[in-house]
Amino acid sequence: MARAICILLWLISFSMAYGQVGRQIVIGVRDTVASKVLDEKRGLLVHLPMTEPDVFSPDQKYPVIYVLDGDGSLFYSVVAITEGLSGGSGNFMFPKMIVVGIPNTDRTRDLTPTHSTDSTVMPGFLLANSGGGEKFLSFFQRELIPHIETHYPAAPYRVIIGHSFGGLTVLNALANHKGLFNSFVAIDPSMWWDNLRYSQALKTTLRQGNFANKALYVAIANSMEKKFTLQTVTKDQTAATLPIRSILDFDKFLKENPKPGLIYRSKFYPDYDHGGVPLVAIYDALPFVFDFFSLNFPFSTFFNPTYKDDGLLVNHYQKVSARMGYTVSPPGELVNALAHQLMDTRQFDRAYKLLQLNIDNYPKSYRPYSAMAEYFELKGDKRKAREYYLKSVEIKPLPETKAKLNNLK
Repeated sequence: MARAICILLWLISFSMAYGQVGRQIVIGVRDTVASKVLDEKRGLLVHLPMTEPDVFSPDQKYPVIYVLDGDGSLFYSVVAITEGLSGGSGNFMFPKMIVVGIPNTDRTRDLTPTHSTDSTVMPGFLLANSGGGEKFLSFFQRELIPHIETHYPAAPYRVIIGHSFGGLTVLNALANHKGLFNSFVAIDPSMWWDNLRYSQALKTTLRQGNFANKALYVAIANSMEKKFTLQTVTKDQTAATLPIRSILDFDKFLKENPKPGLIYRSKFYPDYDHGGVPLVAIYDALPFVFDFFSLNFPFSTFFNPTYKDDGLLVNHYQKVSARMGYTVSPPGELVNALAHQLMDTRQFDRAYKLLQLNIDNYPKSYRPYSAMAEYFELKGDKRKAREYYLKSVEIKPLPETKAKLNNLK
């Protein structure tokens, strides 16, 4: 599976760079934000869902995934995985998503939360500009997120993904700026930073406050020599094992001190080192982050006339809405397909409730009204059919809808 995904990502990046004969494949756009907070222009890579919006919801908005180190393979990885999980007609297991990559200008400055002179893991000359993480997250809050939500169809559900120093930034956001994001993915985070002093500060902060409906996924790479195990490495005191020891210690803290409302999972990847773990970690993390979204629909029993749980769809998406913090309605195309199947089996009362549900949820779309017109036409009520076709045509005067309307005369 991992090898297949790697090949897919290579093909996407190749197409981004060179295109195909006759037509280039484009997976995103470049954008910029003139940041007053950072006093520089910041480039962005923005990917919008490749599938067409649901005709029932042409103004649909999408959750946003913010990817740190967004000028490298992480952006392409997240795009490929989100399209694989949420793209395509009839896939309702995950929401369609916007992906925003934030390329670096000064990585150590932006992705470290405090200034450090400790050279236990990192050479001292690379630390001179460290400690700009708070200003970087201020850039997110005051400029980047408002820019994305103004210029793109962004819903107010946000995920942040970061690797290494980026993972440290993710945890800083969780502890000190938890209102900025809903879900957090920290991939092999640099918990060794500043000789563990920042890790201790995070533990203190995380002991306080409520993290209701927040999800955190921590991926732990195998950066140990083969002579160590997860049990023996924690007893080592050398600088070489500090990166993995620091993450294991933080993971232990989170498991032994569960935070109110925080949904937490960690995973150790024995076959992947620090540089190789991001792709497989993201592939595991996103299904965890959106595990509440999947709809396990009972297709095998739903169309039986004795089926009694017609409130299943509404109840499920009410729970999804509660987790995401805004109204998420049952997909119009799914509801419409179910209604027409019920009409085919002459279960008109059940079909009507579903068709009315689409009208209630998507009153600005032409499609719910034309579907209800088809319902009344099938029942032989031409007056009501005409009424709903007229409503559909008022919103979008499609030739085929006009033709159906004329036929009723």
